[in-house]
Amino acid sequence: MTDAPSRNGLVAGSSNGAVASAREQAAQSRRRFSPERRRRTRRRRLRGLSRLALLVLVLVVAVWVGTRVANATSNPAAFSEHTYAVRNGDTLWSVANRAYAGNHDTRRLVFLIERRNHLAGADIRPGEKLILPIVAQ
Repeated sequence: MTDAPSRNGLVAGSSNGAVASAREQAAQSRRRFSPERRRRTRRRRLRGLSRLALLVLVLVVAVWVGTRVANATSNPAAFSEHTYAVRNGDTLWSVANRAYAGNHDTRRLVFLIERRNHLAGADIRPGEKLILPIVAQ
């Protein structure tokens, strides 16, 4: 076998060529990844990650604001429950008619009041406190 030059111009069979080739590769890798280049790459990655974090934050805030605006109303009492003290002669039907003005199904209102107050039936007593649930228009 002859000692023919390899691609890098060194003789493959000689031991000096292998050492010189290793040194040359090490020098090239040091030149390829200089400290300045590593710093630039790190800065670029951090800049990209910070932009991504900012985008996610903006999206979360936009969704939150969108839900707040979608549920906005000029009547804050529409989103809070009320209590009602039962008077003499009251029934769930009369309480539902009196407490909820508007175009509502009274049967549904009675059912909602029963369910919200954990009542087994329509029996209520004077002095009892009922929680009147929120009803969508």
